[in-house]
Amino acid sequence: MLTCATALVVALAAGCSSPTPDPKVPRASPSSHDGTSETPEPSPSASDTGSLGAATADLRDMDWARTAVPGDFCDVPGLISFTSGEATVRSDTHGSVHAEQYPDSVVYGDVLGDERVEAAMLVGCDTGGQTGSGRLAWAYVVFAGEQGRLRLVGTVSPRKYEGGHASGFDDIVLASGRVTVEETWHRGMDPSCCPSGKAVTVWRVGADGLLTAGEPRVTG
Repeated sequence: MLTCATALVVALAAGCSSPTPDPKVPRASPSSHDGTSETPEPSPSASDTGSLGAATADLRDMDWARTAVPGDFCDVPGLISFTSGEATVRSDTHGSVHAEQYPDSVVYGDVLGDERVEAAMLVGCDTGGQTGSGRLAWAYVVFAGEQGRLRLVGTVSPRKYEGGHASGFDDIVLASGRVTVEETWHRGMDPSCCPSGKAVTVWRVGADGLLTAGEPRVTG
């Protein structure tokens, strides 16, 4: 009897012990953080065209407000889905963050050189405050439509410069084989509202159909 009781105590103690922590989820991992589901979803890639949903024949006819985007621009694993252009999600780096999308300002152009338009939608994240110092990241997410499905071409993020604040954009141009962005960045003495630095970065389409950033060129 003593032996059986001892075994029971050991089994109960093992069952109540703290589980081994899960490893940290890498950027652009397949878990969903849209606030509605814990079911893992595939991470978007050049070969996985089903992750991002259906595409219209002409992307200019898309309802971008209903489009989920990869959260890697703010270190959020998986996809971010928005309600009225906003979402509250968890970043591996920043904790709970406010994310936003701008579906009314989507930019179009034939990046892949296939005589079809690709689309770039501006997204961002911040700490939830209303000041420039709370800004964490800006990015343009570039999409293609292939076989009736959306495909991720790349997430275009501005480079990081000396000032410590999140860099932003003045302009973006989609052309054959490349995406050119005009970036704004803070010099050390700039107030958070008003970056004075200017730069241009050209992102080019590689053999895998994805965008890769070139070296930024400071212009101001």
